[in-house]
Amino acid sequence: MSQHGPSTPPGPPGPPLPDPHTRRGVRWTIIGVVISTAIALISLYLQAQQSRGDQPDPPDTTGSSPAVPVRPPAGESPDTTTPSGPPPAGTPGPADSSPAPRSGPDDGLTTAEHDLRDSLNTDQWSRESCSHTVWQGATAALYCTVTTVDLYGVTGTGKASVVMYATKTDRDSVFQTYAGGLPEGDCEAQVNVRGSWSENNTGQAAGDVVCFLSTTGQYVFLCSYYDRPALVQITGPDQASLTAWWHTLEPVFTD
Repeated sequence: MSQHGPSTPPGPPGPPLPDPHTRRGVRWTIIGVVISTAIALISLYLQAQQSRGDQPDPPDTTGSSPAVPVRPPAGESPDTTTPSGPPPAGTPGPADSSPAPRSGPDDGLTTAEHDLRDSLNTDQWSRESCSHTVWQGATAALYCTVTTVDLYGVTGTGKASVVMYATKTDRDSVFQTYAGGLPEGDCEAQVNVRGSWSENNTGQAAGDVVCFLSTTGQYVFLCSYYDRPALVQITGPDQASLTAWWHTLEPVFTD
């Protein structure tokens, strides 16, 4: 026997062919399973539709208007009645619209300025007139109305500044910016000099004083105290009148 190519082994044998009757039975079995599955799905769908039909449909809110408060009839007040009894725990109460209590009048003064104002002699210093003013490095500074009466019963009213510092050293550093370049002199008769002054004509020196003509054309008396870190300043357009008024000033402080 002749050979036309190398000999190869045959492949493995395939599965035996099924019987034709067997193949027909399998086909009907598959069809039955498909039909049963379809019937089961249809039944579940009908049950779901029936269950959904038992519930009310949700309201149609398309195009509906927002709720508005009902206005009371003319002449009637809205009902503000609240249920009796305490609210449940954790329920916030109505907001308190009343203003918070104040510890004192709203006069724009600091605590230190209140203390300074309360130390002034009310016989001449009008405490309610005192307002805040600004002085370099001061802990409290006020600008107040002062009313005096001279030996002849003539009333004089002017404005004065009273200033308090934390220490005398702080006060002196400010005082020296006015007095440092001026010569010793008598403020009773001279201008632009420095000296000492006595309170209420006692003859006992109470502090230092500088008197000068300011750049605004006002005459100025600036007084310091030996016993406290304070300054008092008075101003006026006329030197003689200012000097006379200065002599009518009684002790500034009551303590």
